[in-house]
Amino acid sequence: MSAPVIGNSSLTRFDVLIVGAGLGASAAAEILCAQGQKVLLLEAGQSLIDGLDDPDPSHLRSHFSNDEVKLHSRGLVYADSIMEPRTFRPSPADGDRTYVGDVNGLPKTVGGGMLLSDMKLIRFRPTDFQLGTLLGEVPGASFADWPVTYDELEPFYLHAETVMGVQGQAGSDPTEPPRSGPYPLPPGLPMYAAVLAQAGAQKLGYTAFPYPEGIASRPYDGRPACAQCGFCSGFGCPTNAKGAPGVTTLRHALLTGNCQLWPETRVIKLLLSASGNEVTGVQAIGSDGSPLQFTADRYILAASPIEDVRLLLLSDPGGPGVGNSSGLVGRNLTFHLETDAAGIFEERVHAYRGTGTSWALTEFRGVPNDPARPLGGVVEIGGPVGPVDETAIYAGQLGMNGARLKALMRQSPLRDRVLGLTMHGEDAPQPTNRVDLDPAVRDIDGLPVARVTYQNHSFELNARAFYVPKLLDLLGAAGAKYGFVDPISSVPSSRHIMGTLRFGTDPKKSVCDATGLFHDVGNLYATDGALFPTSSGFNPSLTIGALAAFVAGGMVFPGSPQKVLGASQPG
Repeated sequence: MSAPVIGNSSLTRFDVLIVGAGLGASAAAEILCAQGQKVLLLEAGQSLIDGLDDPDPSHLRSHFSNDEVKLHSRGLVYADSIMEPRTFRPSPADGDRTYVGDVNGLPKTVGGGMLLSDMKLIRFRPTDFQLGTLLGEVPGASFADWPVTYDELEPFYLHAETVMGVQGQAGSDPTEPPRSGPYPLPPGLPMYAAVLAQAGAQKLGYTAFPYPEGIASRPYDGRPACAQCGFCSGFGCPTNAKGAPGVTTLRHALLTGNCQLWPETRVIKLLLSASGNEVTGVQAIGSDGSPLQFTADRYILAASPIEDVRLLLLSDPGGPGVGNSSGLVGRNLTFHLETDAAGIFEERVHAYRGTGTSWALTEFRGVPNDPARPLGGVVEIGGPVGPVDETAIYAGQLGMNGARLKALMRQSPLRDRVLGLTMHGEDAPQPTNRVDLDPAVRDIDGLPVARVTYQNHSFELNARAFYVPKLLDLLGAAGAKYGFVDPISSVPSSRHIMGTLRFGTDPKKSVCDATGLFHDVGNLYATDGALFPTSSGFNPSLTIGALAAFVAGGMVFPGSPQKVLGASQPG
């Protein structure tokens, strides 16, 4: 039985077909549908929020709960790593693969990865768009300027903040870039752990501030205020207080009547014209396994930087991949080098109570070409694992049981007495870090899986080494009795995925142009993190949403994308 179509099921002809229904897809669909474009979204995952196309927000019903087993152990919204694996290797010298399984997987569901995030929505800085010029030649790396500036994206940043309902306090971040309007919502309650960290930061001359989050601190756009349950990161919101794409941008698109969404519909091939410079349709597998075919005038890839590339390569078997005259499709893959430091306190700091990351500091972002302040990234002040995950560590990894396990759970050193700091370091783009197809491993449908080839550059490793002692100093100043730093994983675990289809002005040095349009394919665009030439040192989500809206605006008003922002905003 096929999954039901969501939205206006009477639509039969489409101006734009979007592959995916996550952040970049939904942000583009919202803009396009508001301008009267008929949009079809094809999403491989299921929908776990009912009533997305119902005008009454009280009919929105989330299938999520604070259930660690369902989300983390049973993988409710993740692709099964046995049936749909990816492979990994540090370099071609290591053979075809060194690992098969979950490699930087994102939730496979309507709404995408942000559905399970803690909605950290912070802007990039103006210099982040100019690192090619500011850093100059970095051996082994391929830093490049973005073809758009912060000033060009700023109205779209404000739009994304408004649509998703970002809480924040303008002026509290000492490195905050210029903004043309206030945050739509005030900051919510800080976690007690964040208060301790803020006091420690102040002792060392740093400024901790309320982290901009897409979580309603008061009722907003028909959604309730956050209940501060603590199950944000890694969980879908039971009340829809999180402004994830499904209940914001995607819902707005569906309510226009110009949008149709097919969940559980996996696109497996782009169909091309005889010349190869135009997409004529897509082939897909329906929820019941049946073959499907869809057409539109224009097409958008927004399935994630890894899956975008996989689709382009699957669509050109034996060839270089669709749109790959530059040879750069799949290359310059970036993540963030996540440096996790944790402090253990004698007192209970309750870091699991709140929104997941209520405060942060940006002084560790650094300055381009300043050895005294290398380019690191934002430092997020967060909480620990949940009670089920904590038990799994004690029982599974440490082999404890019985009275010892019960006593340790009551003391809770890894949950109730831990304050965590995570720095998202700038990841140097490298042509050798790439996505291609594994020559031997297939998924459940018999299709070649994506292979990630990736290893860190000294650029981010040196920044990590510089800031690790400062992270530990900050934990000590906050009152921690012990501190430790997680080692770097052999397989990168970051879910911040960028690059692979970088945009730019030179077709020989980029895959897409400054509008998001493929240089080689006249009706194919990208609107997710694949476009990023560089990774910055901040969570990419807000920039993905702003950039997707910018690209969609240019599709409607070529040369003047900002014209699409004249409509009224939610509140």
